[in-house]
Amino acid sequence: MTTRSLKYILAFGVIAFVLGLFVPLSFSQEEEKVLEVQVFLTKKQALEIAFPGADKVKRVKKWLTDEQKESIGEICFQKIEANRMSFYAGMRDGVPIGYALFGHQLGKSYPISYMVVLNLDGTVRDVEILVYREPRGWEVRYSCFMDQFTGTTPDTDFRNINTITGATLSVNAMVKGVSRASAAYKVLFLSGNP
Repeated sequence: MTTRSLKYILAFGVIAFVLGLFVPLSFSQEEEKVLEVQVFLTKKQALEIAFPGADKVKRVKKWLTDEQKESIGEICFQKIEANRMSFYAGMRDGVPIGYALFGHQLGKSYPISYMVVLNLDGTVRDVEILVYREPRGWEVRYSCFMDQFTGTTPDTDFRNINTITGATLSVNAMVKGVSRASAAYKVLFLSGNP
């Protein structure tokens, strides 16, 4: 072997070694984690929690007009792009006892699947997380955080919801989801223009 080819092999080895050392260090530990999906409730279980004592649960599909999308968006300060929302009505003796709306809201990287339960007057009765996919911020499912939504209305200033250190994006996702569900219920069920 010539000196020249040894230099090339040595240079190639040094480059490979340097890349091998520093490239993996450029990825955060969070990115290296494998996605861990945490399923807390199925839809069926969530509806049983939402409407204890209901005779049946009926799906209520609402097709949104552009005017309704705009009204919902103005109330919750979000752009509404969905053309349809599906509420679930808990029924007892043929009369609704409350409504639930399932949604997905992006946390940091993955969607959080949740359910918002609303009383007939539009106040939030309960919020449940069904599926949590993020590696951090799972504390949002604890009652000390979720109970802040109980009794809120579409007119509530959701900026007053206390955040959780290290879970800011998950907190923001839940606030967006609950405020959107509350606003949609107000426009679609309470406004007189269903």
